[in-house]
Amino acid sequence: MLQGVNHGGGRAVVSYRYDTATAVSADTATPLFGHPVTVTASVAAADPEAPTPTGTVTFSDGTAPLATVPLTDGRASFTTAAFQPGSHPVTATYGGDPGHAPSSAPAADAPAVFRTAGAPAPPPGPLPVASGHAGALAAGATQDGPVTVRPGGALAVSGAEIHGKLSADGALALTICRSTPAGAVTVHGSSGLVRIGSAVEANGCAGNEIHGRLTVDAGTGGVDVAGNTVTGPVEITGNSGAVAVVDANTVTGPLRCEGNTPDLRQADNTTTGPRTGQCR
Repeated sequence: MLQGVNHGGGRAVVSYRYDTATAVSADTATPLFGHPVTVTASVAAADPEAPTPTGTVTFSDGTAPLATVPLTDGRASFTTAAFQPGSHPVTATYGGDPGHAPSSAPAADAPAVFRTAGAPAPPPGPLPVASGHAGALAAGATQDGPVTVRPGGALAVSGAEIHGKLSADGALALTICRSTPAGAVTVHGSSGLVRIGSAVEANGCAGNEIHGRLTVDAGTGGVDVAGNTVTGPVEITGNSGAVAVVDANTVTGPLRCEGNTPDLRQADNTTTGPRTGQCR
């Protein structure tokens, strides 16, 4: 029942709303880093004879809003591939409508996207990440040999050493945090976010020590390159996406940033060589 009684025309009109229940689910029990996952909220009235709820549902990752989606036949869904490695307790909050009360689905550990800490030990020698797969090098891992991410693959590296070059061509996503690649890092044509260190402390992705050239080019999912120490040239060229950051890097060599849209947010980069283009 809604609080209050409306009097008018010699009648007392009592307003009420049906209670509702909201549930949230993911389309897979084993979502992978870099791969799309669809999250769906279902809203139902407590009285089975009540009309179907209308209005919107807001999805959140913890306290961070993700999307607000209108209900269709009591359901609302959104799809994202932007979850970084780790657990993501997704909640769904129904805002109510004139005939239905608001309700929320409690935080669930689903989808809990690819956990780097749970990855198996990497094999010796070259490490390829195939299309449709998500690879991980977790804290304390040492990879002897080059790492190659093939088109449609994804890779998360956190607190690991790589004794060889790292290359990704057409990757779904790439994250490198608190790690030490002892060779060139080359990322071309990524369709998802490329995060190599981060300027946002809340991301929990500290910078890396990269002993070789760093190249990130022609990506469409955004680029976040920050807090790294790079022994070699750095080139960030031809990328696009909502995230466009090159910040607080120390580069032994030149730094070139050209053709990135939107224009890069960049500051506090230190170099021993020339700085050209957007990173001047």
